[in-house]
Amino acid sequence: MADQLDRTIDELLRSARAAAKIDLERIELFEKMIRTPAWQAYVGLLEAKLQMFADQMLKPSGSVDGCIALEYVKGAMSGLVMARDTPTVTIAAKDQIRQPATEEADDDDE
Repeated sequence: MADQLDRTIDELLRSARAAAKIDLERIELFEKMIRTPAWQAYVGLLEAKLQMFADQMLKPSGSVDGCIALEYVKGAMSGLVMARDTPTVTIAAKDQIRQPATEEADDDDE
């Protein structure tokens, strides 16, 4: 029973370390990506689209159909914000990802 529990814990730790490694690789790629002119152009397009949707949101809906259409606009805006912010949010989590991975590596050395 204890052996099975130890194996399960070891498997979970290995999975967590593998996931942290993938996250750190993704962060490194995102850090490079957001410094490129292409990324800045992409964000500019997203910002323009978001502004267009924001302008639609500020207009009176006028009808029930208009209210339903605004729900689509809100959903589209949320998707655009996620597309814009995912790299920077992921990069911001770097310290949280590195700390557990470093602690686990220290535990493995013992």
